[in-house]
Amino acid sequence: MEDNNKYIKKILLIILLTNVLAILTLPWFFRQSISWIMGTIGSTGNFYWLAHNLKKSIGLLPTKSRVSAAKGSLMRYAALMIFALAVLFLVKPNIIIFGAGLLSAQIVIYIVEIVRNLRDNKYFRG
Repeated sequence: MEDNNKYIKKILLIILLTNVLAILTLPWFFRQSISWIMGTIGSTGNFYWLAHNLKKSIGLLPTKSRVSAAKGSLMRYAALMIFALAVLFLVKPNIIIFGAGLLSAQIVIYIVEIVRNLRDNKYFRG
């Protein structure tokens, strides 16, 4: 369980670091930076909620775990859809960058896993 907490914190830290860059470029690329920041807020919330639901379902019976996972997923996606629609109508972001921001947790997970696999590969270390 401790490894999961460290992994979650690592993913959230990397997403936060990308937001620092977006905040620094805010005066020059306002619409793009706001789009990225709003997308990563949605992605971070979705990822954190998923991790919380996973922790909550550990140790449950299989049937209760399935029901909990289904309810949690539907609620997460409904909240994410409401958030995305609210941002689209109120902020009017750059849709491509906002979509990439919404995928930021998945992108960071892929990058972290690729780096970890390359680091552990005996042929790549040299």
